[in-house]
Amino acid sequence: MKILVTSNSFCEYSQEPIKKLEDSGFEVIRNKYKRMMNEEEFINELKGVDALILSTETVNKKVIDSSPELKIISRYGVGLDNIDLKYCKEKGIPVTVTKGGNSNAVAEFAVTLILAASKGIGSSSYYAKNGIWKKFSGLDLERKTLGVIGLGAIGKTVVKRLQGFDLNILAYDVYYDDEFVQKYNIKKASIDEIVKNADVITLHAPAIDNKPLIGKAEFEKMKKGMVLINTARASLIDYDQLIKSLDNKTVFAAGLDVHENEPEYDNRLKKYDNVILTPHNAAITKEATDRTSMMAVDHILDFFGKE
Repeated sequence: MKILVTSNSFCEYSQEPIKKLEDSGFEVIRNKYKRMMNEEEFINELKGVDALILSTETVNKKVIDSSPELKIISRYGVGLDNIDLKYCKEKGIPVTVTKGGNSNAVAEFAVTLILAASKGIGSSSYYAKNGIWKKFSGLDLERKTLGVIGLGAIGKTVVKRLQGFDLNILAYDVYYDDEFVQKYNIKKASIDEIVKNADVITLHAPAIDNKPLIGKAEFEKMKKGMVLINTARASLIDYDQLIKSLDNKTVFAAGLDVHENEPEYDNRLKKYDNVILTPHNAAITKEATDRTSMMAVDHILDFFGKE
């Protein structure tokens, strides 16, 4: 049986997951394009494939109908907004995720962006590399209000990692872990309450029908001089409104690891020295790559009854 792997970071450090598949009789096909495939390329690569270890390519009805041998999708990550789950269910194709595999990596990256954006690290580095001695007046985090939108595994880890800053923490989620909320002195809040009161907002929620959680109304309610961080999905933010809020100084700085038309950046954001842009990099560490690769493989082996 054949397995297509679309992620380029899969098994980057350890070949053990691939060896595990091959020892169980699978032929592993890697992404020859070394980038996210377009629909035509993706459909061609899926011909004759029995299982898919999926990165960020879109699995829609056309892709599924073009892949009659496909029996399981093992998502290399946790986001499912690129998969037509309803149609997969109709076709009897189970979809798994590597829950927890990269939670720490993404959370640490989000914390790094919070600190870098607040302190102007990106701005200072930009000017230094251009031979300009220009100091940046940053913000202290101590006793500020942090708004966490999405208090799942990643959001929880962000809260844990920021404990030393004596922050007032507001959090929104659909379902709360009440024990965790109480332990870390978190106040449950609506998105409206968070955008009105938070000095720093970090997004860790799934995409919802590609509609922004942070749009015109939310930006208009924000405290002037706030910091916005997104390591989740680009569609959570209305980029047109973000740019307006950068121009009117509502947003002091932003750290964005996810983008609307990946692998492209929004060219409008490149002129802002207080906006940090990174290439959907948060989940990629050696440890997270090893762990997520093995989890994705184990889901496939379990499905086919292999050890």
